[in-house]
Amino acid sequence: MLPLRSILLTAIAVLVWNCDSSGGTDLSSAAVLLSSSQCTPKTTTTMPTTLTDNSSCPAAVNNSADNLGFGGPTCLTSIAAEAPCWMKTSFHCVTVTVSGSNYVITTTDRPPHKSTYYTGADSGYTEVMDSGFTANPNHIIAQSITMTIPTTPTVTDCTQSNAGTDSVGISTLGVVIFNNQAAPGDSFSTEYYTMDPSQGHPQNTGKYHYHTEPYKITNDDANLVGLMFDGFPIYGKKSQSGSYPTLDSTTHTTSCTPTQFPDGTYCYHVEHNTGYNGYIIGSYFKGTPGSVD
Repeated sequence: MLPLRSILLTAIAVLVWNCDSSGGTDLSSAAVLLSSSQCTPKTTTTMPTTLTDNSSCPAAVNNSADNLGFGGPTCLTSIAAEAPCWMKTSFHCVTVTVSGSNYVITTTDRPPHKSTYYTGADSGYTEVMDSGFTANPNHIIAQSITMTIPTTPTVTDCTQSNAGTDSVGISTLGVVIFNNQAAPGDSFSTEYYTMDPSQGHPQNTGKYHYHTEPYKITNDDANLVGLMFDGFPIYGKKSQSGSYPTLDSTTHTTSCTPTQFPDGTYCYHVEHNTGYNGYIIGSYFKGTPGSVD
């Protein structure tokens, strides 16, 4: 007879089924939480809450018509005073509050840049696909997504949690991040060629997302890309020294001391590659993930 742990993990594996462009029911987040509950925390990495230069940090951000100059729709940016300075100075198109030991981040997931997938009333934000790329049949639909992300990421001492494929992080433009897998039955190497010029596309419910290097945020550089579901930051292909870091093959992270986190933390990085191999995250979280609704 199989031990209870094996039975539970087998059941979880069966549940992990996500829809991207193919349709289906997304149970990946529930599976992530169940899987992570099997792990005992080993170490805790505490992120600083302010930049070194506190004079550059606003008390709060309240911008009801945030315009980033990308030719897309304006958006609401509202970040509470108690949120960290690096978030206030970097994030747009989100509402952020701090509840206990968590960031609560909500987004409508409408990219503030042009996209081939803006249609109908938003057709003024439409752009032409790059040569060799063909749009999928979906279009951008405003979402109501809430992520609860730990303010103090915790590294676990057992096999890292499978990240699932849907909404594994949030970008600095308020667009959700998916991993490097396509919907069941699809090939990511094929699906990649439905990306718009900003390297995003929507799945069948209209949820726009990035899998690969988001060019409006980073392009072969060290820019902050966003925050992963476990609370660790995401950067472009390079470290702030200008080099391409060597990443852990399981979690796609490395230890780091970027400007935003001078006391040190773990950083995810965009893979140093091109096309569909230039993905943002692989299949596993470095730390214990939060939750998403």
